Amino acid sequence: MSIKVRYITKGKEYRRSEYQMKQILIATHGKMASGIRYTAELIVGKMAEITTIDAYVTPEDNVEKKFEEYFAQHENDRIFVFTDIMGGSVNQKLLGYSQKENVTLITGTNLPVLMQVMMADDDVTEEEIQEFIDDAREELQVVDLGGGKKSTAGKHDAESIAQGEKITAQTAAPDVEKSAPKKAPAPQSYDNSTAKITALRVDDRLIHGQVAMTWTKQLAVQGIVVANDEAANDNTQKMALKMAVPGGIKSLIKPVDEAIRILNNPKASRMRILVLTRTVKDALKIRQSVGEIGFLNVGNTGRFDGIDVSEKLVLTPTIMLTKAEQQALKDLVALEPKTCMQQVPNDEQKLVKDVLDKLN
Repeated sequence: MSIKVRYITKGKEYRRSEYQMKQILIATHGKMASGIRYTAELIVGKMAEITTIDAYVTPEDNVEKKFEEYFAQHENDRIFVFTDIMGGSVNQKLLGYSQKENVTLITGTNLPVLMQVMMADDDVTEEEIQEFIDDAREELQVVDLGGGKKSTAGKHDAESIAQGEKITAQTAAPDVEKSAPKKAPAPQSYDNSTAKITALRVDDRLIHGQVAMTWTKQLAVQGIVVANDEAANDNTQKMALKMAVPGGIKSLIKPVDEAIRILNNPKASRMRILVLTRTVKDALKIRQSVGEIGFLNVGNTGRFDGIDVSEKLVLTPTIMLTKAEQQALKDLVALEPKTCMQQVPNDEQKLVKDVLDKLN
């Protein structure tokens, strides 16, 4: 299906005729192009519209011919070209192509900008790409785990990283009037909860690229709650996880039982919250304790628990279950039949129930 394209170039507004689809070309010295594509697709998911050209890998490498063939093949597509160095020969050879109305050339490529363009709509504008670049600049920082990020330009300063941002009555419900401090309420009963949670994902890495770059956008998340006893009691882990949280999203890292109490607060239902656990067992406990979960996803689990893989059921290369975890997954599916297996939004969504039925 063709699309109408309207975009901004060099401060001038252009209207284009029809282009078939968005194409991405990554061209660099050596094998950086194929390497950065591999990493990006590991996080975002595989995309057929990406082409890589690893230039000058061999002495007889004819880079000019490769470029000519590529642009001839995609002359009716909207093309975004990523190169490594502004003054490098690869970028220089592509400058002429950048004058074409359907081509945008981006140099000094980094992973966050590439992934943003990969996930963007086909009619993404150069103005929007400039915003992606500005955001990426803020993420380029020297990290000091002893006192937070040293840069003052980042989205999370040292104080916010050290202290964390809590989902409270004021953050979960901005319209609630401020009142005098109140005593902490007694722990609520988990029975018959009416809490409504946007999504629950089992992921042994908790907050990382797949979550930060893809799932938060796919689910339009406003807050992330990590429910994990170990991470909640390890300040270094907490700090590292909070650094991975995208700007504008609240985050909270708590033991499982405390996370459940927070999720059962009716005010939490006013936010779009993504809950993350490392194990199916913890996900089951949360599902048994809250009223409704809109989307329940098993992405990655069982890879880093120190138990030999020979003692596990391997459902996928990233989902490995001990006998206890297998039983927890069966119980979870009984409560939530639509529980699915899906690493990133671009992957095929498979119902866990169907996968387990085939094993029986």
